[in-house]
Amino acid sequence: MSARVVWLVVLLLTLSCIPKVPRQRLESATPIVVGYVVDPTYSGDATTAPDALKEAVARALEERNLGVVEAPFEVLKGQRITDTRKAALKAWQPDAPYVLLVELRVHFFSQLDGRYRWEVGTALTVSKNGGVEARDAFELPVILQYDHEKQRAAINAASSDLASRLGGLIDGLLVPSAAPAAADPNAPASFQQLSPGQLVPQKAKPKDEPKPKDEPKPSGRRASPRSIYFVMVDRFANGDRANDGDADPRDPHAFHGGDLKGLLSRLDWLQELGVDTVWLSPVYGMRTTKWHGYGSFHGYWTWELDTVEPRLGDEATLRQLSDELHRRDMKLVLDLVLNHVGPDAPLVSAKPDWFHHNGGITDWNDPVQLTTFDAHGLPDFATERPEVSKFLTDASRRWLREGTA
Repeated sequence: MSARVVWLVVLLLTLSCIPKVPRQRLESATPIVVGYVVDPTYSGDATTAPDALKEAVARALEERNLGVVEAPFEVLKGQRITDTRKAALKAWQPDAPYVLLVELRVHFFSQLDGRYRWEVGTALTVSKNGGVEARDAFELPVILQYDHEKQRAAINAASSDLASRLGGLIDGLLVPSAAPAAADPNAPASFQQLSPGQLVPQKAKPKDEPKPKDEPKPSGRRASPRSIYFVMVDRFANGDRANDGDADPRDPHAFHGGDLKGLLSRLDWLQELGVDTVWLSPVYGMRTTKWHGYGSFHGYWTWELDTVEPRLGDEATLRQLSDELHRRDMKLVLDLVLNHVGPDAPLVSAKPDWFHHNGGITDWNDPVQLTTFDAHGLPDFATERPEVSKFLTDASRRWLREGTA
């Protein structure tokens, strides 16, 4: 079991769905109108992007023979949604062969071991004259070293990765599918000089060419998942009525009786869907009663990290699920909650110094509150303490050692 590829998920990672195609390059230099918007995280006014990002984007576009014509920020100022922003860019230069809209929203995520993690939420929309459009939305995590570094520093740190994602998006749009359009004789002079040319894909380097294969690899052996199916275990399938307890399917806040055995019974169906990775909601010891009227069935109110919640099954069943998935060349992803514990968790009383006790977050723009205050009343781990970090790390490794992930 130790030789298997195992994943333990702590964070939700956004996966790219952009087709992988060789880098494309237009035969002649062609303009592309580019507009940048950095939206406020919670409140305030939108701004334009920092120069480091603009330079990285320009390099990626120039590699494809696209020359940037940057739209003044005033063109987009006051526009709130993607469609109206696209319309504003096209109205500013209606004859532009290509238009690119870069939208960003940056937020502080966490602090751990003296480092500051930020998330750069990104939406890229590129349109080709004639109605063809491609879009990619994703989040890029970055780590900053200093407290005074904020949103713009995070964007700068993400610039290279963002430009790389943009390059893949542009390549997918530029794949030749028809004869090149003739230059518009009524287009502005600047565009006339850079009229769209024939699309010529660059030949891939020999090292990038796929090697001959006798047969396709099984899906579970891919370097990254092809498709992930998230299973809310209590809501998926009931395979063992004996552990239902007070389950009540009529109550949206109650447990409904789903369990690991129920999931085992549906693996054929998941495989037929084309799923090669199954991600479970937390299955560890958890609060099982409502809190202020809200249900606890989702598993994110964890109480114990070293046991499987009896309502969902036991460790033997979890291991059986792992065995069966790997037999099918599929992967199992476990969701382990490491930021907080559930309401009234016994660990808070047993180890009070392991928690911050600063009360709930009242200012979501304050990085200190986001790091050391309780999110929605959930006791917040003091992860900067070595003993807490060790506890959480050991809990994570425990499931890897047991071979259940």
